[in-house]
Amino acid sequence: MGRKKRRQLFKVVIPISLLGLVGLNEELEAANYKLAHFISILTHHIYSNYPNGDYYLKKPLTSVYLGMLYNKRYLSEVITPLKQDGIIEVNDSYSTDLGFCKEYGFNKGIIQEVIDEEYTEVYITKNTLINRINDWQRETLNRQIKKYRFIETEADMLLNLSIETTALEQLYSQRIEDIKQSSDKKKKLAITNATRHKEEILQLTEARDLLDARVRYISGRVYHPFVQCPREYRKAVVDEQGEPYVEVDLRSSQAVFLCKVIAVALKHRLITYEFGKQATASDNLIEQIIPLLDEPINVLEQGVYPSDFIAFVSAVFLDDIYEDASPKNISQSASVQVGENIYEVGGYTRVSGAKTLVGEARDEAKRQFFKDIFFNYYNKENYGVAGQLSISTEYLEDFAKTYYTVYEFCRICALQSKEGKKKSRDLALLLQQTESRFFHELLPSALRGIEPFNYFVVHDALYVPHKQQETVINACNEEAVKFFGVVPMFR
Repeated sequence: MGRKKRRQLFKVVIPISLLGLVGLNEELEAANYKLAHFISILTHHIYSNYPNGDYYLKKPLTSVYLGMLYNKRYLSEVITPLKQDGIIEVNDSYSTDLGFCKEYGFNKGIIQEVIDEEYTEVYITKNTLINRINDWQRETLNRQIKKYRFIETEADMLLNLSIETTALEQLYSQRIEDIKQSSDKKKKLAITNATRHKEEILQLTEARDLLDARVRYISGRVYHPFVQCPREYRKAVVDEQGEPYVEVDLRSSQAVFLCKVIAVALKHRLITYEFGKQATASDNLIEQIIPLLDEPINVLEQGVYPSDFIAFVSAVFLDDIYEDASPKNISQSASVQVGENIYEVGGYTRVSGAKTLVGEARDEAKRQFFKDIFFNYYNKENYGVAGQLSISTEYLEDFAKTYYTVYEFCRICALQSKEGKKKSRDLALLLQQTESRFFHELLPSALRGIEPFNYFVVHDALYVPHKQQETVINACNEEAVKFFGVVPMFR
């Protein structure tokens, strides 16, 4: 007799209204396993990003991925039936040159169904598909390790962290209790994510090799089990004394990296300004900036940059930009034209370092800054309404009067974006790539001069043993001088 195949169970999540499509038996096993897996991908995209993130955007999936998992008939067997029934919507535009693939998403009704927690877990038992899923994940990681050498180093450190599993279970239990006691209406969804993140961390303790660390480089950012998990779960990583790792983060990091990319554009004359007119920029501005990011630069170099940009950089590096540029403060400091070529500057002044915005008030100012400045689509400013250009908010208008160089750079990035709707995406990706370059490629060289220890990076922060905290901050400062010419605040 031949050896009996080991029966595998692969868990997927399906909206209640779509259960009839996947052919369930009494043990909740899906007969239509390809359809079940595809539906689960879109379901996971929503609940893993909600309420923050891009849950409302479609999920990009390459034809290579779909063909490898479901065979070449994936269009007729999976995509077309769902599309014809109005269950999914497909963004059919794609570009091989730009690396954009087709994107898929549920209709609004099913998106709301997932948000309302109307979904359940079922299982795929088809070994062929399960093996293809696992092989794809491992091969993708293998390709990335070969392309981005730092991934291998970080994966190795992740697998050698000391994870206190008892502490993690306690943190998880407390998280679940807090969710149950909270006023959050989406308790099931929150519990699903809390459980998933705990399981992914525990899998690190059972890893067979570097590929099981699940380090991934996506859209300019590095992801692993400690990145998207609840912040408190990171306390389960302990040093030799059993003490939780401490965080060393870069304050106002997105603004810091924005200063860097604008400084590069200005120094290389990729963007120029003429008084009273909109700035002009080279075609493909962002693409031209990327290869220049490693060149030595001083973002506060006198005589090179406009005075308003120097003021912005000073507020970012030496003060608190989110307080300095808060709607209330910026409205008082904005310059106002009182005659031809004559501007009067508002009378608002604030002592550098004086913190009047703290807690939720600062968080709200930061959210407003991101929404109106960084990631504004700039449709009214670039295309207008009924042919008439305008500024979308009073806050943005005040910001433009005060920090015109920064305003124009963000506007031009949106104007040149090839994205159909989310015009801020190109700038966001540029900032993420610059952040990753500093934290994942440049900073490790400075840390190698310290006695060996394991650490992990979460976007703009490092988690390190407590005894290494000051040494790591010093290394960050030294590398920052090389990259920015000025030291931002690491804390």
